[in-house]
Amino acid sequence: MGHDLAVLGDLVADLVVPIERLPLLPDNHGWAEGIFVEPGGAGNVLVAARRMNLATVALGHVGPDRYGGELRAMLATEGVDMSETAVCPERATVLCIVLADTLSQHVYLGIKDEIGLWPFPERWHEVIRQARALYTDGYTLRDILDPDDIFAAFATARAARVPIFFDPGPSIEFIPRQTIERAIAAADVLLLTEPEAAFLGGNLGTEDAARSLLAIGVSTVVLKRGADGCLVATAGEMLRVPGFSVEVVDTVGAGDSFAPAFIAGWIRGGSLRDSATLANAMGALTVTQRGAGTRIPPRDRLLDMLAPHPAALALAG
Repeated sequence: MGHDLAVLGDLVADLVVPIERLPLLPDNHGWAEGIFVEPGGAGNVLVAARRMNLATVALGHVGPDRYGGELRAMLATEGVDMSETAVCPERATVLCIVLADTLSQHVYLGIKDEIGLWPFPERWHEVIRQARALYTDGYTLRDILDPDDIFAAFATARAARVPIFFDPGPSIEFIPRQTIERAIAAADVLLLTEPEAAFLGGNLGTEDAARSLLAIGVSTVVLKRGADGCLVATAGEMLRVPGFSVEVVDTVGAGDSFAPAFIAGWIRGGSLRDSATLANAMGALTVTQRGAGTRIPPRDRLLDMLAPHPAALALAG
């Protein structure tokens, strides 16, 4: 049986440390509110997808360590299919220490082993063929999988008419231009922030940057604009979709939560505007509390935020 969404790569265990104020200064003493483990990276995407009631599978890797076990257990509890997540002997689960303060600032400190790229099991191709959508990101392209394996996965999706959603993220500055443009051209939907679009588009204005990205070959560009919502661009239209006014507590995971909400609208036949509205609402809701992962707010709060907007119909699937 196929899944609504296959999420490729970037399984990270976040070690979240809420603190009072960044930056941390040498020789000063401070207090943290504690430390807790949450799914990070693709884990945020997977949890948010479950909030959309999408049948979701994790195509990723962990090590046979404590954090890998906790990550798999937490995602399984959320209803994510973890049967295709590879537990790799001799490897360590990728970790990220997240320092987040009360002003919604944060710092990420990644921790990974020195072995290098992770394997791509052949069976994942069949999982992708049976899915309704495929999602991956720039960190996976940069540090997790061999780019040739990712492009082979894209080819599998393309042959099966499975739409590809790609979010380059902050890694965009560290991926060779030829590689990132190849990924953009292979994708159906490109999701990225305005600064990322400016980096790729030569610091053009928002709409011109979107047009330059469309020219690479992707059919739909979604520019995430934070509190201002997002811009959705295709060859035939340019939509500015407003965001939601909320009190910002912590921005960790907001972009990761945005993507599966947009995907839910897309695969359920919603309009581009309604899909973007749903994504804006999910991103806004995520910033209203500390931490992401399993702390991403539940579905009923999203329904409350959206009612009576027609985008709420995309949650009915």
